[in-house]
Amino acid sequence: MAALQCVLESAPGYFETVCAAPPGTAEAQSTFTALPEGKTYDDKFVWGLYSGEAMIGCADVIRGYPSRERAVIGLLLLSEGWQHRGLGRAFATLLERRIASWPEIERLRIGVVASNDGALVFWRKLGYRETGEIRPRQPGFVREVIVLEKPLERNAALT
Repeated sequence: MAALQCVLESAPGYFETVCAAPPGTAEAQSTFTALPEGKTYDDKFVWGLYSGEAMIGCADVIRGYPSRERAVIGLLLLSEGWQHRGLGRAFATLLERRIASWPEIERLRIGVVASNDGALVFWRKLGYRETGEIRPRQPGFVREVIVLEKPLERNAALT
């Protein structure tokens, strides 16, 4: 929990861009506990990316959401000092490979706050495309959320 909180606090630019506020003192707890309606903790996965002993990134994934054949990446974030080195792309690829081991999942989904231009470019470069779904601004976010998806490549599964 402490390592995750450190990662979140070391990416203040992300929080300023999407929330117009610095990360809160309970961001890690929220990351671990937030669930969409109808999902359980058996469906939630929070992974860390490490450099040696230090966590430098995190990802939050919900399996089978919003439908059985989809998984949603709720967050993929690196500490600011580790960004722009190709690690985000590598981490996203590892996530996709892990998710490919879930036989029911056919598509990957992500929601990007419209103010986060860098994230939109990042996910588009990885093959995610807008679904046409735009979710209204939610409390805590500065703008609406643009939903992107991509088909899951089965040949990317880890063996």
